[in-house]
Amino acid sequence: MMRGDEGSGPLLRRGILWLAGLVTVGIAVDLAADRHWTQPVQVIAWAALVLTGVAALLVGRPTRTRLQVARALVALVIVASVLGVWEHVESNYDAGELDYVYADAWGGLSEPNRWWLALSKTVGPSPPFAPGALAQAALCVLLATVRHPALRRETA
Repeated sequence: MMRGDEGSGPLLRRGILWLAGLVTVGIAVDLAADRHWTQPVQVIAWAALVLTGVAALLVGRPTRTRLQVARALVALVIVASVLGVWEHVESNYDAGELDYVYADAWGGLSEPNRWWLALSKTVGPSPPFAPGALAQAALCVLLATVRHPALRRETA
């Protein structure tokens, strides 16, 4: 029977970290292309990218403490991601009454319908699920810490 540190475990862990890195770089390129720094709240996405990168580096050079810090960092990134989704949906909702298709009808729509239009990006310019990619990268880093041998070695 194979132990956690043998076989495909290290390879999968490295692959997941590389995936987190690629997603992080992709998000950075997307944010830069969108000039996602014009409002103070938009800087949160950049900070989340930095935290994700730091967490991935910590997992890449693991000790028990580094893995615990990495887990805390990605937890913050996941919270920031959820807040980002909310910010984008709310921004779209606020833009609904200005939308050329829905401007006249916006006031007469039900609240659930308005929120659905904002969530589905039918109104507003903000991509509601783009911040979710931050959570994806963070979850990749978190998965790379699951049953990590460095956690077992130092607790024994």
